[in-house]
Parts: sequence; structure tokens; C-alpha cells
Amino acid sequence: MLYKADTLVTEFKGRKVLNLTDFVIERKQIYALIGANGAGKTTLLNILAFLVQPTSGNLQFCGRDVSCRRKDLLDLRRRVVLVDQYPILFTGSVWKNVEFGLKVRGISKKQRERRADEVLELVGMQEFRSADAHKLSGGESKRVAMARALAIAPEVLLCDEPTANVDEENQKIILDILERINRENQTSIVMSTHYLSQIRRLAHHTLMLEHGMLVNAYRSSPL
Repeated sequence: MLYKADTLVTEFKGRKVLNLTDFVIERKQIYALIGANGAGKTTLLNILAFLVQPTSGNLQFCGRDVSCRRKDLLDLRRRVVLVDQYPILFTGSVWKNVEFGLKVRGISKKQRERRADEVLELVGMQEFRSADAHKLSGGESKRVAMARALAIAPEVLLCDEPTANVDEENQKIILDILERINRENQTSIVMSTHYLSQIRRLAHHTLMLEHGMLVNAYRSSPL
């Protein structure tokens, strides 16, 4: 079991934005998270990424209670990465963006170069290695953000609307990447989406949120 939550509540300005009971996510699966805008999808992804702490309740990761201590959270954030709907790239080259997470982890320059080149090739952005990250298109930026996340080989990849506001070509590339890393690396994936076609293609499970509550969960079969 990857995540388990029991009576997990998150409040904002006195209003419950998330209220989950008996919430479970299994390892090595792709989960599609669906629901209307404001249903709590982004809040849930931030909690699963250990970036937001719930107001109350219990969250487990890999069978252990999630601690709020700073060191414990930093360790967990090395295992789980969230790619935002509107990822922010750092000033500088594409390569500098991709190697950043490896550099802060003390990985040698030689290893950083090898790993950065591997993931840039995976996302089809190797020819942009030296390009200014701030001059990329929306779809290219999302692929670089994906490469930056994958460079550290996370156990879990969380994606908030990974194909929103990008053209059809980049949508296909991004979905191919998600499918491949799940199949080849056994990376667990949780992605919010509004596209039924993506659910049919990728998702092993679908979770539906409504007003912060899980109203439906079912197993689906990728095409």
C-alpha cells in the first residue's frame, strides 16, 4: 500500500476543502483524479506531495504514519514529486533546470550530466539542452518540468492536469512518458485530469472528488 488516509480533513478559512475517509492508493498503479473545479483535487495532490499538512486526521505512506517534523518531510519529498499545472522553470538553460534536484542532493557533476541527458532524451527535449528555459512553449515547459521531476527517480509522480493548455502533439508526448515510466520503472502515478480519453488510456483506477469528498472510486482498464 502506498497511501492510506483515515478521516483526513483540510480546512481553509473555516471551510472544509477536503474530507476523506478510507482513502487508499496502491503502489505501481496509475490513478486518475477527477472532479469539478474546486472539488479538492489540487489540495489532495499537495497533501500527497507532503507540501500541505492536513488540518486533522491520519495519513500513512508506505505503511508508516507521516510525521510533520521538518527532517521527515524533507526525506519524504525526495521520494515523491509533484509537477504543477503551471510549472515554474528557473532562469537559465534547460539543462540547468533538469540537473537542479540532483545538484542539491550532492550528486557528482558527471552523474548529473548523465542523468540529465537521459531524462531529456526520455521527454524528447535533448536538442533544447542549452536553450533558455523561459523561451519555451507551454508544452515544452511541461516536458522540461517532467524531466526535472524524473531526474531524481521518484517513487511517486503526482501531476496536476499534465496536458492542460498544450497542443495535441505535446499532449501525446506527455501521456507516452507517463505510460512508459509506469510500465518500465514501476513509478506510481496520480494525475488530475478532465479528459475521459486519458483515463481510458492510462488509468488503472479512477477517483472522483466532489466538494472535497471521495464520492466514487473504481478500477479501470487502460486500453
